Amino acid sequence: MVPCQTHVLLKWQEHFNSSWAAEDSVQTTRRQGAAELYNKLLHYKEVVTLAQPVQELVGPRLPDFECESSASAEKEEYLSSLLHSQRWLAHRMLTQTSYTLGLHHRLVVLQRIYYALHSKYHDKFRMQLPSQSTDSGTECGQLELASEPCLPGGLSKVKSGTDVLIEMGVRTGLSLLFSLLQQNWRYTASVHPESVLCNDVLATASSVLTSLPPLSLANENKIPSVGLDCLAQVADFLKKTSVSSGTGGPDPTGRKLALELLLGLAMQRGSLKFLLEWVEVALAASMSSCSTLSSSSSSPSTQQPAVVGFDVIHQTLFQMRQYLGFRGDSVNTQVLNKDADGLCRLSQAALSLFEEICNLASYCLCSCSTDAAAPGTDSDTVMVYVWGSNSSHQLAEGTLEKILLPKLTQGFSDAQ
Repeated sequence: MVPCQTHVLLKWQEHFNSSWAAEDSVQTTRRQGAAELYNKLLHYKEVVTLAQPVQELVGPRLPDFECESSASAEKEEYLSSLLHSQRWLAHRMLTQTSYTLGLHHRLVVLQRIYYALHSKYHDKFRMQLPSQSTDSGTECGQLELASEPCLPGGLSKVKSGTDVLIEMGVRTGLSLLFSLLQQNWRYTASVHPESVLCNDVLATASSVLTSLPPLSLANENKIPSVGLDCLAQVADFLKKTSVSSGTGGPDPTGRKLALELLLGLAMQRGSLKFLLEWVEVALAASMSSCSTLSSSSSSPSTQQPAVVGFDVIHQTLFQMRQYLGFRGDSVNTQVLNKDADGLCRLSQAALSLFEEICNLASYCLCSCSTDAAAPGTDSDTVMVYVWGSNSSHQLAEGTLEKILLPKLTQGFSDAQ
């Protein structure tokens, strides 16, 4: 809630900030335009009118009837109370004039627009530290951390002590974990090949990632900077693990788990960039495996090409079609061959995923160019996610007035 000088209560709704930031403030220069925007605030219940107090308008009490004349002090008090009531009555009448109402509408609307602009574009930035060095040879000073980008105008984000401690703990923890896993690979390769700690860690991470709701990591605005940095470090480690081969590196099972975990992260982030990166890593890992096989002097029975789980790839392709609302049968020319162990070649999986991306892109272009789908086609089950205002229960989600994150709902059927 925002304090206001007049008898209204301002309750800015955060999910309307984008709409108000797009409004033209020049419209408030006209009385009609300001009134329309103010009515919009009333409609969205961002401005709630309050009953004005009437205590100030109550006239002064007359002294009791007495035979003797009142004292001068009582007369002064009576006159002061009468003047006070007259002043409040004049103030009340002035606030009801068209000029005052128009000015009030302009001020409230401008306050709402500026609040939306501040929250959307400027709230996450702070001023530069006064003690920061400007002659260090870089635009953002010497003390800036490598993970924080330089902002326009020479400004940088200021971190608190708690943020620095959390980032330091996370960074050192990830570095320690990666070092232990690499050390375990080198140890198991020479002493205990049957006991690989890294495979257990990667399998546990994959199971945790699978249990998350779809697209849990898609909204990067909700992820702090240290979280994005951790995702980048984990992805870089998994890429190096997937393409590494030879003595002292991960075994084929470890590379397979790393590829599957990297693919799961790409699906959770919901961006084409990460899916294409996985295709690139998968092809590089397949080529590295082929090079190792050709240069290896051991028997072919002990060597095997790069593989990945068939069910993982098949489920990924199915989810991509499902989330996009794809209707119909797949037209992929790449056929995944499943072996007795439930695995498929990594090169085939990468090409199948890339072909599926191209097919879905073509489907999106075709669906956007037509106004309606062709009649007579059977529609698959479509999952509906809702978010936003639920003040009138229009989203059929119980008593929640506002849903900040997308939530899977069962209240809609036959959605297209």
